[in-house]
Amino acid sequence: MSRKGFTLIELLVVIAIIAILIALLLPAVQAAREAARRTQCRNNLKQMGLALNNYHDLYNGFPPGLVSGLANPAWVMAPGACNSAPDDLGPGWSFFARMLPYLEQGNFHNTINFNLPLTAPANATARRTSVSAYRCPSDAGPQMIQVYDCGSPPSVVNTPTVLTDAAATSYVGSLGGGRAGDPDYGCYEYQPFNGVFHRNRNIRAADITDGLSTTIGIGERHSGFVESAWAGIVAGQEVIYNSATRPPPYNAALPQCQNWRPTITAVLVHSRQYTLNAPSGSPASFYSPHVGGGNFLFMDGSTRALNASIALSVMRGLCTRNNHEVISGNF
Repeated sequence: MSRKGFTLIELLVVIAIIAILIALLLPAVQAAREAARRTQCRNNLKQMGLALNNYHDLYNGFPPGLVSGLANPAWVMAPGACNSAPDDLGPGWSFFARMLPYLEQGNFHNTINFNLPLTAPANATARRTSVSAYRCPSDAGPQMIQVYDCGSPPSVVNTPTVLTDAAATSYVGSLGGGRAGDPDYGCYEYQPFNGVFHRNRNIRAADITDGLSTTIGIGERHSGFVESAWAGIVAGQEVIYNSATRPPPYNAALPQCQNWRPTITAVLVHSRQYTLNAPSGSPASFYSPHVGGGNFLFMDGSTRALNASIALSVMRGLCTRNNHEVISGNF
């Protein structure tokens, strides 16, 4: 008695049906995974919000964006020189480093010598240690990054040299926002700065007169766009596009120091000309790996996803703490 089996054509039809089903299911699976990654990213920011508020309760102020002495304490930004920067002396540790004890990283925090710069041999292990809360799971950039110098003075025609390496972060603090009609307002070293974080300054909740729920403290800038370290800054460094991943503004025909930004932008950025995920955004702008927008921590401890189509005027207002802009709750 003969046995009936599948013909070759029937087998090919079954395989084709399975392939179609997989093709139909794959986008749904990928979407579900990305949704989970977005949720984890927002949870990271939520944990940072709790850490910042616990820090504030203890010290009656939020941590400074970074701690670094200046070679010339009297230095001020000259009008029209938005990219200019003072000479930092270090040590350079960021607010991310100061938050560690409130993220259940107290033992790790105790290994850091905050009196020495990031590059000191005693701080090598700490500088190179990844902190999961400072990494968005959608960030496909490098875990370990290089810190660059574009020369002294820095120039767009230079090829960067490597100063050191460090563990990457997917997040940056807000140093403030710009204002229409004033090209200097909100620049990196503009004073008085109008954001939550800057050099050597502890902002209190009472200083955020625009309202904690409408003031951004931390947002996304993934390491595929710009490589930066959670630990802080290195004196003399500049911030540049990630030349390996070549994000949309990167021009492969130009030297890697194209559109460099000053030292402070290693951990702090602003919204002066750009909102987030702008196709022509500078290295010192918010940039998320999530399609269509990015996640942000507000200073009341809440987190929100902002759309990349948000108006620049609204984004500027959200990045300032004391400009008294009127912003609706539907941003």
